[in-house]
Amino acid sequence: MDTIGNTALASLYTQHCIEKMSRFQAIMEAIDCDEIVIGSGHGRMQFQDDMAYPYKANPYFREWIPLGKRADCYLHIRRNIDKPRLYLLAVEDIWHTPPQSLPQGFENSLEIVEYASIEILKKQLTEVDNSLLLINETNELGVAADRWNPQSLLNQIDFQRRSKTAYEQACVRRANQLAVPAHRAAQQAFMAGACELEIASAYLAACNCSENDMPYAIIAGINQHAAVLHHHNLNNQRMAPRSFLIDAGMQVNGYAADITRTYAYDSDSEFATMIERMDTTQQQLVAAGGIGKSPLELHVLSQHKIAQILIEFKVLKCSADQAVEQGIIGTFYPHGLGHHLGCNVHDKGSRLASPQGDLVPASEKYPKLRAGAPMAANQIYTVEPGLYFIPALLDKLRASDQASAVNWTEVERWIPFGGVRIEDNIILHQDGHIENATREAFSTK
Repeated sequence: MDTIGNTALASLYTQHCIEKMSRFQAIMEAIDCDEIVIGSGHGRMQFQDDMAYPYKANPYFREWIPLGKRADCYLHIRRNIDKPRLYLLAVEDIWHTPPQSLPQGFENSLEIVEYASIEILKKQLTEVDNSLLLINETNELGVAADRWNPQSLLNQIDFQRRSKTAYEQACVRRANQLAVPAHRAAQQAFMAGACELEIASAYLAACNCSENDMPYAIIAGINQHAAVLHHHNLNNQRMAPRSFLIDAGMQVNGYAADITRTYAYDSDSEFATMIERMDTTQQQLVAAGGIGKSPLELHVLSQHKIAQILIEFKVLKCSADQAVEQGIIGTFYPHGLGHHLGCNVHDKGSRLASPQGDLVPASEKYPKLRAGAPMAANQIYTVEPGLYFIPALLDKLRASDQASAVNWTEVERWIPFGGVRIEDNIILHQDGHIENATREAFSTK
């Protein structure tokens, strides 16, 4: 397993900035723009309170600058200028710890300027040319409405973001390496009888992070809660354990790992065997991907494979083809196979067919699939097939004309276990190699 050091990461960041500048120069040429300013975002106070919400810089800023916790930063990108300029708010503040700073060596790739107030910055940026384009949640710079988050610019950026630089790949790889020990700690806590909240605490302690450092809220479902796709309301009461699903990640310089594992309390149980079958299936689906492959076709393949598992466990009484064609499988597997991964956990541009914003037509049968464009080199995906026993969906199927395709006695036996999901993060390399960053991290003891 390749564990990258801070010095090597700084070197990759230098190349990252060079590559991003090249891409953004092409973007400015394409949309006839001379300047782009990307704000990190502004902290927000809770309604009728003097407490702030947890802050996180927006993904367009984090794509460039690893300052996810520092508000009121602005990145200034100019046509035909090689180095981007980073404006950092610098004011006296006795109430809070000093703001987040760049990792050592990263400052060499930027021209850094401190500013004292938004009024001064606004005057400096707009007094010469008021035609700059601004990406930010708020418009403190006061640019014209049609130059604030213009869709033509967002489309161009989202399209290029799908192709990850070596630095971005290294960040996701390192995030996986840091998340895996925390996943092991969560498994150990479950096996020791911990409740969901205790398991989440063990996860955070193992990766030495606070909950606000996570790329997304930890999903930790014991027993039936494993069937709740986004189970965040964690139970603080211990219960007799049967099954456990954890979906939790880590982030490095704003880039996420997104990993899911499922465990059986009894390693000799049928549920443990079901997990093993899903694990084998998941690895087959990883191997089926690659440059030029269709995410839609891979999703349909995953549906057939999960239907076959349900047949093997005597849950379905119909063929796999019938389960897929008639939509029965959607009751047990109601989400997509995966998504792009990067600054956003569900990264941008997954359905773009061109930088001009043209979309890959959505599937009539699967209109909500996140990924639509063919897989390409240097992209990062999750692969996360799932199999669940969700009472609300099962009730609808039981009341439908397709109820006879299901062995309901077996369904009732599986409901207390919730379900199974296994998720890895893969990197597609130019030579066709599929790097499974998650499995490689788990392979190291």
